Amino acid sequence: MRAITLLLTLVTLGGIACRMLPDSLAALPFVANVVSLTPWFAGSAAIALAFSFVPAWRHHHEARLFVRIIAACAIALEVAWQAPFFIPSQRVTSALAAEDSQTTALRVMTCNVYKGNANAERVVELVRENNIQVLALQETTIDFVNELKAAGIDELLPYSERSSSDGVYGNGVWSALPLSDAASDDIGSSASAMPAGTIEVTRPDDTTARLRLVSVHTCSPALGYWALWERSITEIGVVHERLAEDDGLNYVLLGDFNATYDHAPFREMLGEGTAAGKPRLHDAARECGAGITSTWPANLEIPAFCSIDHVVTSDRVIATEVSTVEVPGSDHLALIATLEL
Repeated sequence: MRAITLLLTLVTLGGIACRMLPDSLAALPFVANVVSLTPWFAGSAAIALAFSFVPAWRHHHEARLFVRIIAACAIALEVAWQAPFFIPSQRVTSALAAEDSQTTALRVMTCNVYKGNANAERVVELVRENNIQVLALQETTIDFVNELKAAGIDELLPYSERSSSDGVYGNGVWSALPLSDAASDDIGSSASAMPAGTIEVTRPDDTTARLRLVSVHTCSPALGYWALWERSITEIGVVHERLAEDDGLNYVLLGDFNATYDHAPFREMLGEGTAAGKPRLHDAARECGAGITSTWPANLEIPAFCSIDHVVTSDRVIATEVSTVEVPGSDHLALIATLEL
């Protein structure tokens, strides 16, 4: 029992230490993979703390104290890191209070379709059932896009922009509203082409909001690709410069970021700690208090345990609702969000 307790304590300590590393050290080997599991180290800490009270520890005071200190500190940090995911931000509560007269809602969905293996008919069904107006998909293939068309995607979302970096797997964005200023790669990504287009949404007061929609797919932190993974996330930060240059522009980035909020490069990309008055980006699930919206892996016997798919918005776009839904054939859950403009 003592050996198991010490092992859980050391695992927890290692996981918490990786989470606390700065962005400059995020590309160290295996750090990104460990950080992906951050919320679950609260569980290992809680178990270790409970085990420290069994009689076997009676004569091991120093070791028992070590276990309890590490476990208690880890649990406190986890509460500080994860609690905001369960509490709607002030921006959300204000938007909900005004939504009946001053704002316009937009329903969006994103899903990695696992190299075109997802059920295209189900994707279209979800678009129809949930009144989706913007759809972003990653890892599409030509055959999969044809299946979408056969299932009626063009009737629901007739405007689209799709691109591929390797000619096999690509990303795409579909919209119920016309797309202008279409781009095959809005970010200039080192990982994959991230297509985009701009829509105009009319508010109740007859003003319009310009939204730049981007289908995001960064590099996975696979063995030996940690530096590329970090760079592909950091590159999305170019959005901050564009928002600063054009006050009338808004961004909605949807897709597989291959990173959770616990990853330092993801928080850096959002602009965490940005000075007041400067443009920043917001993670929809965290902002609306949706909880831990794990989306990957969705094709195993165990529940998904990593929150790597996101809807990210700029300041004047506020997420008021986020949920996940299963898509047969995919290794990701789809993410659906309601955005208020």
